[in-house]
Amino acid sequence: MISGSKYSEIESPEQFLPLVQKVVILARRKGAQFADAVISVGREVAVDVEKSSIKTSEVSWGKSFSIRVFIDGGMGYVSTNGFMEHELEGLVDRAVELSRIATPDTDFVALPDPETAEKKPVVFDPQILTVGSHQVTEWASENIRQAQAVCKDVIVSGDIAFEASASVLASSTGIELTRKSTRIHTGYFCVIKNGQSVGSFAEHDSARFLSDFVPGGLGEKAARRALEYRNPRKIATGRTTIVLGPLAAIGLISALASAANAESIQRKRSLLADKLNKVIAPDLLTITDNGLIDRGLYSGAYDGEGAKRKVVTIIDRGRFVNMLHNSATANKAHVPNTGHGSRTGGISSSNLETALGELPAAKLISQVEDGIYLEMGGLDPDLVSGDISTSLDFAFKIEKGELAYPVANAMVAGNLMEVLRNIDAVSSDFRYEPGNPMPTIRIRDVQVSSSGD
Repeated sequence: MISGSKYSEIESPEQFLPLVQKVVILARRKGAQFADAVISVGREVAVDVEKSSIKTSEVSWGKSFSIRVFIDGGMGYVSTNGFMEHELEGLVDRAVELSRIATPDTDFVALPDPETAEKKPVVFDPQILTVGSHQVTEWASENIRQAQAVCKDVIVSGDIAFEASASVLASSTGIELTRKSTRIHTGYFCVIKNGQSVGSFAEHDSARFLSDFVPGGLGEKAARRALEYRNPRKIATGRTTIVLGPLAAIGLISALASAANAESIQRKRSLLADKLNKVIAPDLLTITDNGLIDRGLYSGAYDGEGAKRKVVTIIDRGRFVNMLHNSATANKAHVPNTGHGSRTGGISSSNLETALGELPAAKLISQVEDGIYLEMGGLDPDLVSGDISTSLDFAFKIEKGELAYPVANAMVAGNLMEVLRNIDAVSSDFRYEPGNPMPTIRIRDVQVSSSGD
């Protein structure tokens, strides 16, 4: 164990369990029918890069408290950063007051009951606590130097952060949980100007464990790709094939997971409303939400409410088969909770796995006589209507199976349901972020327009 009281708080969050239990009991005495409370502690080492220089480098510590109170279906939620123990009763009083005046949710039944998770994914790396600001600053500086080695006039911005956090949750239904996790994220955006021509690109990396993190190379990759995005050309308007690279394909997959939000579907605010158990895509598309992967970026044995996470196949061979639930939507639908609830009552997905195809991405591109390769960004559909109207900011024209030149001033239009039906291939290879394989996806017959027409 690393010495020091603050490190001890992260390594042993159970020391706060008596305090959150006390707060929940207090809320019940003040009239709450249900209540839960969380204390979180964390350490972050962060460096910001601006105009190819280190802008800030700092180590910060934080401690927060939040409480939810339910009275007659009304929820009162109060949170604060930094607190003294004697201040907690006042926060409980405020949450009780808010719950009494909140608009009641007539479908609310209860908070989750305690469950034992059969699988507790590994998401905490104690080595993250040994990383200091000097080392993180050097990693950021090295990426700047690597980008400048590609082009001395490159403008680099970005950040790098190492986070370690721990929390403890107690509820009036008997849930008592402690959690610890670590996370690393870094990203760099490079801009290269050459007269009137400007090229830009971004690269990033994320991990839970220090051993999964590669600190260098991102600045160089972003700068090299920025050079290639100079001198874009306009293209003709028409219907064409679009190949979504991993960074664009994950946007499509994430949009589908968001549309599977049970609350949105129950309120008829999702394009997947009334489509449960219906075919919405070719049988080559299968998407699974799996929050139980060791070292996964979005893994955890329990969700924000303390409910046990479940592995959920959202789309099975083209058929929409499962929604993502929190306690409220599961109770309303009289179905098991999938464990995707958040502290504030929302629903969010975890790690997303897409079933792989038979051919590598390079082969999928080589089979396209005329099309577009979208490298970064996404189709960004409206999740209620499914409508798509998105600029293609980081895209290459495909000619005779090869990336020919960057595309300028182009947009894709249509509807997500049509796009899904036109998917004709998923790659066998993928870009990997822990727990989240990101393959390439090819879509035929997509409407693309250009301001040049």
